[in-house]
Amino acid sequence: MLKDYKGACHIHTEYSDGSIPVSDVITSAQDAGLDFVILSDHNTFLPKHDGWEGWHDDLLVIVGMEVSPRRGGHFLTLDTQPLTDNWYVDLQKYKYMKPGDCLDDVVSNGGTVFIVHPLGKRNVSFLISLEAWRDWDHNGFAGIEIWSYMHDWIDDLKLSNLWHFYKNPNLQIKGPDPKLLSLWDQLGQKRKVVGISGLDAHYRKLPFVKRPFFTYEDLFKTIRTHILIDSELVESEEAVRFVCDAHKEGRCYVSFDLLADATGFNFIADSGERIYYMGDEIVSIENKIHFNINSPHRATIKLLRNGKIYNECEGASLDYSSAEKGVYRVEAYIENRPWVFTNPIYVR
Repeated sequence: MLKDYKGACHIHTEYSDGSIPVSDVITSAQDAGLDFVILSDHNTFLPKHDGWEGWHDDLLVIVGMEVSPRRGGHFLTLDTQPLTDNWYVDLQKYKYMKPGDCLDDVVSNGGTVFIVHPLGKRNVSFLISLEAWRDWDHNGFAGIEIWSYMHDWIDDLKLSNLWHFYKNPNLQIKGPDPKLLSLWDQLGQKRKVVGISGLDAHYRKLPFVKRPFFTYEDLFKTIRTHILIDSELVESEEAVRFVCDAHKEGRCYVSFDLLADATGFNFIADSGERIYYMGDEIVSIENKIHFNINSPHRATIKLLRNGKIYNECEGASLDYSSAEKGVYRVEAYIENRPWVFTNPIYVR
C-alpha cells in the first residue's frame, strides 16, 4: 500500500526575491502540517550549500532552483549535481542563456526539470510580466506546473478589486487554466509528462496594511502536491530521493487542500495481472483495464481520457473498465470548486 505525503513546491526565500528566511519557511510549513517543502530560489543553490536541505524535526526541506533566463520561460530543477567548482556562488550565467540551452545544461548535470508558469503571466497594473515556455518539442523536461496558486489568484486581479481579493483570497481560486490542461493532455499523448503544483510564494506586504498579502503558513494550507511512495518518509539520507523520484515518475497528484485534505485520494488501474498507479504506463493490453478511484470525501469525480470526460459520478468512488488506449487522469470537485487533479495512467 502506497503512503501519501503532502508538500508545497515553488517557494522563494531571502536567497532570491522572497524576502523571508528559510527558518520562517520551515516554521510555517510545520504549523501547516506539511511533510516536505521544495525551495526554488532563482538561479542559486545557496540554501543547499548553507545546509538547509534535509530534516528539520518532522519536515523535510528539499532545495531546488528556478532557472530564470531574462528572456524566455522558467523551470524548476531537482536533483541537479554541482555545475561548476563555485556552483554555490555563481549560477547567474542562466540569466543570459536561452531557455532551451539552460535546460540542456541542467539535464546534462542530472537535473529533473519541471516547466513553471508554462503559459506565462501578464498583469500590467501590478507590473507582472512572465514569458511563456515556447519550446514544447524539447523532450528534456519531465513535467510542468499545472496549477499555481498565485497565478490562479492573480488572473482577474485589478486595482478596483484588490481589496476584495485581499480579504477573500481563496474565493478567487478557479483551478488550473483549461488551456494549460489541454496542452498537458496533448503532450501526454506523445510521452509521459508529469503535472505538479506550485505556490510561487513570495512574501508581499503593502505599506497601508498591517498583514502581508499572503503569509507562508496560509499559502501552505492551499494547493499542495501529494506524493505516493512505498516507504516511510523517515529521517534518512534516502528521503530527498524518495520525494524527487515521486515527482519525476508522476506518482503524485495535486489538490486544493483548503477545501478538504485530499490525503488518501487514490487512482489505480488493474489489468488482472498487476496494479498500476498514477504515472505508470501500460504498454500493451489484451483485456479491459479496470480503473478504480477512491476519495476520502464526497465529490464530483471525473475520469478523463485524452482530456475528455469519459465517465463521472457524485460520491466517494468511481469504477470503470475500458479496452481503449489513451491517457487517463482524474479530476474531482467539491461543490463545483476544483479540488483534485491526478497524474495520468498511460495506456499505450
